[in-house]
Amino acid sequence: MNKFLSIVIGFMLFNFSAKAQDTGNSIEISGTSGIKIFSPEKNYLTGPLFGGELAYHLDMANNKSDYIRILNIKSIDAVFSYRNMSRVILNHDQATKGIIGDTYAVLGRLEIGLLKINRTELLFTPAFGFLYATETHLTNSQNVIIGSHINLATQAGLKIFTPITHTTGIQAGVEVFHYSNGATKLPNNGINAFAYTLGLVQKINQSGPVNDREQQPENKHFFEIGANVGSRGAISDNKGLYKTGFYMGYNYKFSPVLSIKLGTDAVYYNTVYNKTNTVQSFLNTFQSYGTSYDRWRVGIAVGPDLWLGKLALMTGYGYYLHYNSYYPTKTYWTAGFKYFITPYLALQAKGYVHNTEADYVGYGLLFRVH
Repeated sequence: MNKFLSIVIGFMLFNFSAKAQDTGNSIEISGTSGIKIFSPEKNYLTGPLFGGELAYHLDMANNKSDYIRILNIKSIDAVFSYRNMSRVILNHDQATKGIIGDTYAVLGRLEIGLLKINRTELLFTPAFGFLYATETHLTNSQNVIIGSHINLATQAGLKIFTPITHTTGIQAGVEVFHYSNGATKLPNNGINAFAYTLGLVQKINQSGPVNDREQQPENKHFFEIGANVGSRGAISDNKGLYKTGFYMGYNYKFSPVLSIKLGTDAVYYNTVYNKTNTVQSFLNTFQSYGTSYDRWRVGIAVGPDLWLGKLALMTGYGYYLHYNSYYPTKTYWTAGFKYFITPYLALQAKGYVHNTEADYVGYGLLFRVH
C-alpha cells in the first residue's frame, strides 16, 4: 500500500501545473484494501485482501440523453481491476492459504451524482463485468467456493470526489464486490467483499461524447417475447445440465429510464431428476433448488426495468404456477440485461435465482412488439 501511495503522490505532483479544465475525460488510479471477505454455506474466510483499479472515465457533461440527465450520470467508465486474496484462509485452516488466489476483472461502471457541495461530490458507482480467477476447485480441491476461472462480477460503491487542483482530484469511499459463475460450474458459492478505496483522478485533454437530447417519441406500451439457453453444472463432473427459458410479457414504460413489466416465464429441462435410488443418478441429475421431476416449470413474474438508452437492466420476482420440484420451491426471481440492436430485437442475458442461489444464466434473443 505504501508503494501505491508513492505512485499516487508522484502522479499528482507531475500533473499539478496542468492547465485548468472543469470537464473532460479522465484517468483514475485507485487502491483497495479489504474490510471483510465472506462466502455463504458456512464457508468462513479470513485474511487480507488488497488490490487496485485503473479506470478511464468518459465524461457525460455534454451528453443530453434522457437517461444521462434523469439519473445524473457523471461518467461512464471502463475499469480494469486486480485483487490479491492469496493470503486468505478458509475455516481457520492455515493449509488452505492460497486457494482463493488472485482475480483480474474488466468492468463497465457508472458514476452517478447523489449530492454536491461546492466542488465536492458524493457518487454512487455500480459496475458489472467479467472476472478471471486464478484458483478454482479444479486447480485445488480444497477450494469449495469457486468452480470456474471465468466468472460474472458485480460491484457497487459510495465514493466522495473532491478536487485538489483544477485538473486533479482525490476519490475515496467504500464498496461491495461479488463474483461467481452463475452456477455454470459447481461449486458456485461465490466471493463477497467489503473494501475501502482511495484513488487519484486526473483530467486529460479529451472531451467526452456529445449527444443532443433524444426528441423522438417512445411507445409506452409494448410486448416482449424472448428465449434463452443456458446450463447448470452437474455435481459429479464438468457436464452441463442444459435448460431453455422462454418469456412473454407486457411492459409499460412510464419514464425514459423506468418501466414495469408483467409476464410469464417457462423453463424447459433437457435433464430432469432421475428418481432411481443410486448415488450416481443423484449426482448426475440433482440441481439443488432447480431440481425438477418434470420437463417444464412455469411462473408469473412482475418487476421493473431500468433503461440506459438501448441497454436495460431487467429484474423480476415471480410465483410458480407449475413446478414439480425436489424442494418445496414456490417463488423465484430473475435479473439480467437486454441490449436492443434494432428497435425490435435485443440480445439478452438472464439469470434465474431461487432464494439467494443461482439456478442458471441463459443467453438469447428478445423481440419487442409495439
